[in-house]
Amino acid sequence: MWQGMQKEQFLKFRMSLLPSSGFQSAQYRFIELMATDVKHLLAQQHRGTETEKGDLETLFEALYWQQGAIELASGQKTLTLNSFIQKYGRKLKRTMKDYKKCNIWRKFQQVESPSEELKEAMRQFDLKANVYWPLAHYKSAVHYLARKPEAIAATGGTNWQQYLPPRFQKVIFYPSLWSAQEQEEWGKGWVLKELLGDQEG
Repeated sequence: MWQGMQKEQFLKFRMSLLPSSGFQSAQYRFIELMATDVKHLLAQQHRGTETEKGDLETLFEALYWQQGAIELASGQKTLTLNSFIQKYGRKLKRTMKDYKKCNIWRKFQQVESPSEELKEAMRQFDLKANVYWPLAHYKSAVHYLARKPEAIAATGGTNWQQYLPPRFQKVIFYPSLWSAQEQEEWGKGWVLKELLGDQEG
């Protein structure tokens, strides 16, 4: 998308999207919940804490994408997020429950001696879902919204600079398939060079 419009055209086009936000895809949230254990989808501050052992409501509130739809001014959930939860919350919670023990990660763990080809397929899925896609979204935002002295706010009224880069969220579906260094450099290194050059810093 960042190659298909002039900046002025994009800024005009995006007004028709208000107050929608880039996170607003229920289908993508279902894919995440079917891909891995919920603990891997929690916001970073909740990982490795008692929150991981919480009930369905506690886990749902701690999902990482809920942190990306908070109003900068008030610190409250945006209208977009509240509407999204009202429409899809029940189905998402049902999916969390239904796929708790039968998501892709659990199925993978049931495979005796998984092949290197299967492991690599899992890693590529992880990269494409949690690094390449968010970085492509981020690159579009940088191209159209980054301005001095202040960047243009996201359509949902959120701080996209702090939400979109995968190095901030570090959502990894399959941590055990990655080395500690690869996890630490998630969203950086070769991907950063390929997609963003030096723009992410």
